[in-house]
Amino acid sequence: MRSCNTCNTSMNRARLRFTSLGAWRAVALLCVLSLSAAWAYAGSSQVKQEIDWHAMGSTPCIWSAPVVGAHGGIDVAATIRILKENGLSCYGALIWRQREHGTKPFDWASFKKFVAAAKPAGINVWAILIPPSEGGDSPPFNRDYVRWVRELAKLSLKYPNLKGVSIDDFFWDYKFFTPAYTRQIYSAKQKVNPRFQFLPTIYGLDRDFAQRYGNCIDGVWLFWRDLEGAVALDIWIKDSRLAAKNRFPIYGGIYGGAPHWHKQGANPSIFRTTIETTCKYANGAVIWQMPLTKNPNPLLDVARSFGVGGSRKLANHCGTDAPRGSIDP
Repeated sequence: MRSCNTCNTSMNRARLRFTSLGAWRAVALLCVLSLSAAWAYAGSSQVKQEIDWHAMGSTPCIWSAPVVGAHGGIDVAATIRILKENGLSCYGALIWRQREHGTKPFDWASFKKFVAAAKPAGINVWAILIPPSEGGDSPPFNRDYVRWVRELAKLSLKYPNLKGVSIDDFFWDYKFFTPAYTRQIYSAKQKVNPRFQFLPTIYGLDRDFAQRYGNCIDGVWLFWRDLEGAVALDIWIKDSRLAAKNRFPIYGGIYGGAPHWHKQGANPSIFRTTIETTCKYANGAVIWQMPLTKNPNPLLDVARSFGVGGSRKLANHCGTDAPRGSIDP
C-alpha cells in the first residue's frame, strides 16, 4: 500500500488536472459567448468600419441606359462625355440581357470596358443586377449573386472607381434573398475587397429589415415612390435612419423616368425639390432612368444644377451633411 503522503500527492495532482480542464472549458465557453455577443451586436447596432458613408459621391448618381452609337453598340465615350458635360461624377450601369424592345443594357464585356474608360474621366461606377422577380438574367452569372459580387469585387481592385453593386428590387425578393443567402453575398465581396460596397434597392426601411439584414449590407438605395410631391420626404428619411439605428448609410432613390404606375413621369419642379431634400437628409442620391441625351431635357437640366459647377446650394455637396455612424440627436 502507498503511504498517506503519496495518496495526498496523487489526489492533489488529480485536482489540479481537473481544475485546469475546468478552467479551459470555462475560457472556451466565455470565448463562444463573446463571439456570439459580438455577432449579435454586429447585427443590431454596430457600425462596420469598412462602410463608406459617402460612397455615391457629391453629385446625384445617374442610373441610366447608355448612349447607343450609330451601329447599335454602346457608345462609351459619348456616355461619359454627357455625364462630364453635366457635372455628374457617378453612373449606375444596368447589366441585363439584350431585349427585343427597350433600351440597350450592358453585358459583362461592355460593362468592364465602360469601367476602364470611366476611371481616367473621374466617373465612379455602380453595377446594377437584375433580381429573380424580373428574370434574374444578368449574364453571364445570372442568379448566382455570390459569384457576381465576387467577380465585381475582383474588378474593383483593378478599377477603384467601381464603387459597388446594387440588386434591383431586392425588397420584393426577400424569399430568395434570405438573410442567410445575403450573408453569403456579403461575405464573397468582403473576402476580396471590403471597401467594395453592397447596397440593395429597397422601397421601405423598418426595424425588422435593419435587424435581419444590417450585418450583411453596406447601406441601401431607398426609393421615394411619390412622384406627386416631396412632402414629408425629410421625415421619411429621418424615420428610416432611426429604424436602422444609423448603422449603415441611406442613399435616396429618385425617379427620373416614368415608372409603370406614373406614366407621365416626374414634374421638373417636384423633381428639383425631391433631389434637394434627398441630398440634404440622405447620404447621397441615385436617379433612376435619367435619359442621357443632347436633346432638350428639363430633368437632366435639374440634375445638372446639383452637379459640379451647378447653380443649386447643394451643388456638388449631395449627402455631405448627412449623419455618419450615429443617431441624430
